[in-house]
Amino acid sequence: MAGDLRVWTRVYGAMLAASVREQMSYRGSFVFELVGRLTVTGLELVALFFLFQHIESIAGWTKWEVVYLYGMASICLGMGEALTTGFDDMPELIRSGSFDYVLVRPLPALLFVLGRDVKLRILGRSLQGAFAVCISVMHLQLDWDVSHLALLATSVICGVTVYAGLFVASAAQCFWTVESTEMFNAFTYGGAQMTEYPVSLYPGWLRSIFLYVVPVGFVSYVPAVALLGKTDPLGLSPWGVWATPLVAGTFLGACLFFWRLGMRRYEGAGG
Repeated sequence: MAGDLRVWTRVYGAMLAASVREQMSYRGSFVFELVGRLTVTGLELVALFFLFQHIESIAGWTKWEVVYLYGMASICLGMGEALTTGFDDMPELIRSGSFDYVLVRPLPALLFVLGRDVKLRILGRSLQGAFAVCISVMHLQLDWDVSHLALLATSVICGVTVYAGLFVASAAQCFWTVESTEMFNAFTYGGAQMTEYPVSLYPGWLRSIFLYVVPVGFVSYVPAVALLGKTDPLGLSPWGVWATPLVAGTFLGACLFFWRLGMRRYEGAGG
């Protein structure tokens, strides 16, 4: 098993490198697309600044605290999306029967689909989010130490893990129907837009969905409360911050299990 894992890792790495080289061969196009994505997502940050020209806080969170939330949501969604862009073609692979060719490759189908197309231009969202986090941290003047940096890194990793899991689940549902992938946008892009603001702002039923069912709120809001030293009205922060990696890992495991269920169901183009 360990030998297979090393082989799969090398093949997957070679596929990623080939995808990156292909994009870098048209550097002008890549730069324009990256800047375009950066500009479009940057307008969301501009809108946030305009909002705080008329109000002082949202649910007890100041402008720069909300900017921090916004930046973290953008980083995690952007990186999660960039890592899973190979799944964008899943509806067409299933519809045309081309997924059968994926199954005969010397690599697990999940890794092959992941590595076949990695669109780096999507990272424009993450770069813009990193900028938002940096300027918010500068204005908040936090007293950083090793624990704060570890918490920040953990928050990013867990956020990317949850969003990647969502994109895996979105691809897996294509084994049942190729017409409803847009449904998952409510949890991916909709979840990111929701977590740009304090989760405590929303009604209880909506909070419960994005905290416990699709935990994009849990892995972003809970660490932010601890990092920024906020008082959490939901009472999650004392224990929740330590549970964040477990929550993210469990959710990814559930999404991978959903993928395996779909693979078992798939009977091929002639099925």
